[in-house]
Amino acid sequence: MKVLVTGSSGQLGSYVCEELLGNSEVLGLDIRPQPYPGLKAISIQGDITEPGDVRSALKGVKAVIHCAAQVSVEKSTQDPLSDARTNVLGTINMLHESSLAGVSKFIFVSSAAIFGPPRYIPIDENHPTSPMSNYGASKLAGEKYTLAFAHTSQMEVVSVRPFNFYSQRADPDSPYSGVITKFLARLKAGKPPIIEGDGRQTRDFIHARDVARLLVIAMNKKGARGEVFNCGSGVSTSILELADLMIKISEEQLKPEFAAPRVGDIKESLASTTKASGLLGFRPKITLEEGLSEMFG
Repeated sequence: MKVLVTGSSGQLGSYVCEELLGNSEVLGLDIRPQPYPGLKAISIQGDITEPGDVRSALKGVKAVIHCAAQVSVEKSTQDPLSDARTNVLGTINMLHESSLAGVSKFIFVSSAAIFGPPRYIPIDENHPTSPMSNYGASKLAGEKYTLAFAHTSQMEVVSVRPFNFYSQRADPDSPYSGVITKFLARLKAGKPPIIEGDGRQTRDFIHARDVARLLVIAMNKKGARGEVFNCGSGVSTSILELADLMIKISEEQLKPEFAAPRVGDIKESLASTTKASGLLGFRPKITLEEGLSEMFG
């Protein structure tokens, strides 16, 4: 089966391509050049918002894993039109062209940002959605369009909502990098991690390779039409615990420093993994300590 992976030059998309290689014919599509040598031969450059680029990439494709997105909350605030163009219009274009091309399975990568402040913990798939950012709103819109195509097309669509995923492939030079990437950069420079707030805020961290594995499982699952799955570790980690663990792995004699809390930061985040475990048989393989140790290697 031929599978198209959008956003194949990015952190998550590249792992998805690697997960698929050997079992499927894979084609990667990204607006950026492919940085990973082992994936260059299966990658093409193109824009998900351009019908011609997408139409060309979809020739012979039977499944799409749509990872391409504008992923920065800050950038979505500074430039909401660009955010919506990629995350909403780009997704609609992918769905429409995929439907016309006879694609049978479409997997959309949503985000835990669609939930907003948790009303209860852990967050299950039925939790109300009330995004606090333009990014969260655009991902929710993309998810709703995807699920609508379950009714308006012959495609079997599935939406997956990753929580805080990380890996050594996250861009350390991006001003929008996540907390793990920021802590890593400072520790590698011999500087203490800076915690915004008191460090008691909690997150559910999952390695990007595990997220990629769930996406491929969802693609291969029969009878999952219109389903939505959370993708997390099911483990709650405070930012202070994260900083202490990373300091320990780095073997630096440092203590975290504290700064003013970020405006609009949610206090808790934790995925319910019951549905993904029950229907997909998915369980993360990489512990946080293992994933972080790999990043320091």
